[in-house]
Amino acid sequence: MQAATATAPGDRQDVAARQATFTKHALRNVRIISYSYLIDGAMLGLFAFLGTVHWVPVAAYTLMGLMIGTFWTVVFQNGWSLGFKDPHLPMTLSLTHQVLQLVGMLLMPQLSFVFLLVLFIVFTSLAMRVALRQAVTACVTVCLGAGIVLWGVPGPMRIPDANIAEQVVSWAFISLTLWQCIWIGSFNGAMTALLKKRSRELAALTRKVQHLAQHDELTGLINRRTLMTVLADEQRRSDRTGKSLVVALLDLDHFKAINDTLGHPAGDRTLKRFASTVQQLARNTDRFGRYGGEEFLAVLTGTTVADAHIPIERFRAALAAQGWDEIAPGLEVHFSCGLAQYRSGESTEDLLKRADDALYQAKRDGRRCTRVG
Repeated sequence: MQAATATAPGDRQDVAARQATFTKHALRNVRIISYSYLIDGAMLGLFAFLGTVHWVPVAAYTLMGLMIGTFWTVVFQNGWSLGFKDPHLPMTLSLTHQVLQLVGMLLMPQLSFVFLLVLFIVFTSLAMRVALRQAVTACVTVCLGAGIVLWGVPGPMRIPDANIAEQVVSWAFISLTLWQCIWIGSFNGAMTALLKKRSRELAALTRKVQHLAQHDELTGLINRRTLMTVLADEQRRSDRTGKSLVVALLDLDHFKAINDTLGHPAGDRTLKRFASTVQQLARNTDRFGRYGGEEFLAVLTGTTVADAHIPIERFRAALAAQGWDEIAPGLEVHFSCGLAQYRSGESTEDLLKRADDALYQAKRDGRRCTRVG
């Protein structure tokens, strides 16, 4: 049979949602850029009104800016950039704006400071969105382009200040540029805050995943894999310090009958109640987890096999005192236990096998008892 390669409906919807979000953000940025060209064109128009420059280059600059905005609107609206590694195309988008500022310097050398200010804003916006290597490449390109333009422009370049009107308009343009820098800074701050939020969410998700990987989903106890790691660590510690170590395998008696007669939900509630009861009575230095099915493993540190009977019987007494009637009237929960004390240099498998053999001996001896392997 040929393997199916079609994308699942849920995956297609997720991809479509991400693409819609990208398009929305990209078009918003293009609109902001277009508005900026309109504002810049209006400011340049004031200089034309004062006679500092002619109307024609002002109109040409503004029209080219709007054409660039229209072009990128079409690109993003039709999703033509989605096939690229970074669909925002920051380097290409920034290059078109940089070239326009250099063209503006050539057309209106009297207002070179205006285009240098805008060029600075364009480059700053790019530098915040690309990797260091790309930012350096863009910087070299801008520096070379600005140098060629400055060398090729006839006559001096200055800030228009021949009269009070030109001084006011120049001051207004500089002030506007500063406000644009503040806007860029606020955008960067918002992005930084968003990244911090995403980092916190990722850290919380990572902790949750780690918890799920180390714990049993039903009982909340550490799972078999974690138990094996803990036991191996305790064996090495016992080898170094000479302190005794005991493992106890606990198996709920007749648990299959609970599942068969009362149903699996009742069985699950029984396992959770059993796990919670034993966990609360265990010492802080001991580790208790779900070994598999209705089997549980306790790693008792600094304890001999003779002393291990004391906590095991404490577990029995606590379980007998539990109100199991809320799960099922007349329900009683008991367990069989197999103990094994660690022998220096013994493998984990051999230690657990002795505890398992002792557990099965307890089962053969009528259950509800403890045997030593």
